[in-house]
Amino acid sequence: FPSHDTGIDIDSLPYPDYSDFDLTRYLGKNSICAEISRGCVAKCTYSTEVYYWKFRDRGALTVVDELEYKDKKYGISFVSFVDSLMNGNLKEFRRFCEEIIKRDLKINWWGYARADGRMDLDFYQTMAAAGAQGFNYGIESGSDKVLKAINKKNTVAEINQNIIDSHKVGMKVSACWVIGAPGEDIEAFNHSF
Repeated sequence: FPSHDTGIDIDSLPYPDYSDFDLTRYLGKNSICAEISRGCVAKCTYSTEVYYWKFRDRGALTVVDELEYKDKKYGISFVSFVDSLMNGNLKEFRRFCEEIIKRDLKINWWGYARADGRMDLDFYQTMAAAGAQGFNYGIESGSDKVLKAINKKNTVAEINQNIIDSHKVGMKVSACWVIGAPGEDIEAFNHSF
């Protein structure tokens, strides 16, 4: 195995081959899994992911090329992105969305993301136009005190705005929570609750 400092260029990996699978027989008909990145840009105190690999993302055009190829070959209609966070590189992530729109790919998708104050309503409108159905956010806490203690590097206000903007454009939201995080007292827990 390569050390944690040695990363495979994930743009150079071949596309997964689904030719032996009848994608219509699965619960999520004509759906596949894909990834935009590996690792995480954050350094949250509870996460071990940053110790295993550094954040690496694929080029937006490479990812859209793969989706276009899979759509033509397999007739996919839905993609579950398995990244820890799709939006680790916001510039490339926006480019990914814009390229899907430009190529008029009719693919819906879902993934994991971190709440980020730089993602405004315009960004959410672009994501929705690109087929985003929603995100599973690593929200962790409804308390700014706890978010700071776990080094989350976002705020309750940013999280709330992301959820509001998701709703405005018709995207769904799921949330991951950490109960009993460092610094969480009964008041902080009640903010999350």
